[in-house]
Amino acid sequence: MFSHVFFIVVLFVLSLLLGACSTLPDNAPSLYWPKPPAKPRLIYELTLRNQSSLNPELAEDRMREFATGLSSKGDRILLKPYDVAAHGGLVAVSDSLLSTVHIFDVPRKKLFQIGWRGKGKLKKPLGLAVDTSQNIYVTDAVLGYVVKFDPRGHFLGTIGHKDDFSRISDVAVDDITGQIYVLDRGGVESLQHQIVVYSANGERLKVIGKRGHGDGEFNHPNQLAVNKQGELYVLDAGNFRVQVFDVDGKFLRSWGRLGKQLGNLARPRGVAIDNNGKVYITDAAYQNFQIFTPEGQLLLNVGTGGGRDLPGSYMLPAGIATDETGRIYVVDQVRRKIEIFRLLSAE
Repeated sequence: MFSHVFFIVVLFVLSLLLGACSTLPDNAPSLYWPKPPAKPRLIYELTLRNQSSLNPELAEDRMREFATGLSSKGDRILLKPYDVAAHGGLVAVSDSLLSTVHIFDVPRKKLFQIGWRGKGKLKKPLGLAVDTSQNIYVTDAVLGYVVKFDPRGHFLGTIGHKDDFSRISDVAVDDITGQIYVLDRGGVESLQHQIVVYSANGERLKVIGKRGHGDGEFNHPNQLAVNKQGELYVLDAGNFRVQVFDVDGKFLRSWGRLGKQLGNLARPRGVAIDNNGKVYITDAAYQNFQIFTPEGQLLLNVGTGGGRDLPGSYMLPAGIATDETGRIYVVDQVRRKIEIFRLLSAE
């Protein structure tokens, strides 16, 4: 009885406070970037954590959480999310500690896991890709190759062999040619800092790069992305740059450098490219993600570190992805969440 009365009183007080304020306070969380008075170009939409993330919340639940700090969502299911990939409303999230891939089927408001049993059983899933047919490609650091699933999680086969890689990290698929790019991040003593290229049917075609600091060489690269023209972008993390290659593996250009200013790279973790060619890079040192032109000009930075767990607040940003609708998906490993943003304009 007491708790019921207390809750009614809290709602009444909140309604008075909210009614008395026609504008948000200065410390309210921003849902748009950049902040006013600049023209907004990006809006926050949703955070994925569990099944409840896919279902509309009741106003009563939101008010209770605001008033008491207690959530009605239940425990978060993500233990250590690493990477994300999305297409057609299907959002795949690798979880390196749970040894599974979480599938958020947004249109059907369903959540399920794949790769936790059977022939496609995973051990330490890392990088992800989803093709236009919603097939899911998973790199596994322990298995040492790529595991392929259909949209419902049925095992389709493997790509590559453990002997092909020193330290497998990420995968990307060219939807035009069907080529599959698999990233070998290499180790301290290894020279295999490279990309191994496979055909759509899994035939090994060639290797791009080796360890080094020159054009077409890599130092602990960690993520891949392919644009609509079939150009391959490699986040060459140890060299603090992005390198771009054509469909034949020929070096085209590079940009980026180590620094403390916006537009520099300090601890880059993930890379993605949208339909308009914009490049998105998460950085664990800056605790944000930055948006660049294809040539490396900074357009916008989104997010801050520390503080409360609010939209755009990160502790350890990792994987990042875009989909065909212009949405951006960002992983925070420490806060165990995937935030979804949408571009408001193509400019």
